[in-house]
Amino acid sequence: MSLISRSFLDTDLSFTPFFRFVDDFNNYTTRDIGELRVPTFIPRFDIQESKNSYSLQGELPGIEKRDVQIDFTDPQTINIHGRTETSYESPKGGEEGEGGKIWRSERKVGEFSRSFSFPEPVNQEGVKATMKNGVLSLEVPKAKKVPEQKKITIE
Repeated sequence: MSLISRSFLDTDLSFTPFFRFVDDFNNYTTRDIGELRVPTFIPRFDIQESKNSYSLQGELPGIEKRDVQIDFTDPQTINIHGRTETSYESPKGGEEGEGGKIWRSERKVGEFSRSFSFPEPVNQEGVKATMKNGVLSLEVPKAKKVPEQKKITIE
């Protein structure tokens, strides 16, 4: 007989169920735009830092590059936002039904927005963005360091 519960000794403190809960919650998040409620989702990004730049890769499956906007809100914060829609084809003439019935819709639609603040200013003019197979890749060069202030002694 043990005095300590086995579940207490279990050291697998995985946060996976919590992250699944947060993802599910995000699927049902909406943002008010006037009187309309527009569904939103949050694309996932990986960020890497190298000596001279930051690299961001984000998953935007099914989104065309024309539907994505990238801008800076300040010298070290980049904002990536856009919109995605899902369209369904209605049955052709002569086929059964008019418009068809959607049984389930799980694809993410609506607006999205992500902002990333870098720990130091970046070179906004040197940012390069590409999109291939639903993955948005950004290369954000770090700004050249401003020379430290020089002290001048009076003679």
